[in-house]
Amino acid sequence: MSVIKFELKEEHLKLLKHLEWDELSLYNQVHTQGDTSPFGGIDYHEDMGIILYGQPDDFDPFEGDPFQWTEEQKSEMDVLISELPRAIEVILYTQSFETGTYRTKYHDKHWKKIK
Repeated sequence: MSVIKFELKEEHLKLLKHLEWDELSLYNQVHTQGDTSPFGGIDYHEDMGIILYGQPDDFDPFEGDPFQWTEEQKSEMDVLISELPRAIEVILYTQSFETGTYRTKYHDKHWKKIK
């Protein structure tokens, strides 16, 4: 039997709070329609960056691109967005928004918190 472990992070909860639900897929992918982000803007890195890291103090939407995310931050955002369907699965099964590490057997999806 294969065991699946998943860490539900505060970042998942912050992103889910802003997710436009019609963009979520059942196949562990988040889809966008046209030029939109699943968080309501045009670019999901920009939307996620604002949600996770906040806006720069000198933010001016009319001046160029004020958001300069590092490749490490973009990579982290890509991982987090790919984990959102699993995060929702854990939250709905446990009926809890408690962060931590959860596990289940791959065939039955009875998520239990282990840490």
